[in-house]
Amino acid sequence: MLDRRKYEACHEYVLMGKISIREAVRVYDVPKSSLHDRTNKIKKGKEANVPAKLGIFELTFSETYEEELLAHIRQLDSMFMPLSKKEFLKLAYDLAVELRLRHRFNKTKKLAGKDFYYGFLKRHPDIALRVPESTSMMRAVGFNKPQVDLFFSKLVELMEKHSFPPSRIFNADETGVSSVHDKCKVMSVKGKRQAKV
Repeated sequence: MLDRRKYEACHEYVLMGKISIREAVRVYDVPKSSLHDRTNKIKKGKEANVPAKLGIFELTFSETYEEELLAHIRQLDSMFMPLSKKEFLKLAYDLAVELRLRHRFNKTKKLAGKDFYYGFLKRHPDIALRVPESTSMMRAVGFNKPQVDLFFSKLVELMEKHSFPPSRIFNADETGVSSVHDKCKVMSVKGKRQAKV
């Protein structure tokens, strides 16, 4: 997308005869038709305004909203809950709808598109799609003495408060209950030793 100041400078050079329209298009990567039309209008003494937005596409989210989205991705990654590509695209779509922003996302699938995804990664090179290492909830929280002491103190507190009979006490472990996600690529901060889920 071309910025307004660059367009003005390019147009001024054309009017002063320092550069041809063809050369301006090649060097400054400006739309030929816009530059040609505006130059002709000025030469004929007509008013010609600079287009407010140039190029085909405009970003869906402002810089502020995109920074909030980025901060959310980083926070989830730090909490061992990084987003997969599909989850990220769904989040972006939902955010655009919630903020009532104009967007070109897929309303049938309710997902942002791949152009948005790759554009986002290009604008934020510290985020990448990585294959995570599985981490159980016990390892993530930390199986250590303070945690074990806390567990048993809470257990004693509940036993004294409710006086559970032995028939209502069950021993359950994680067999058959997975606390580890399937291995699929997730969005994680570059530079971390490992992405974990």
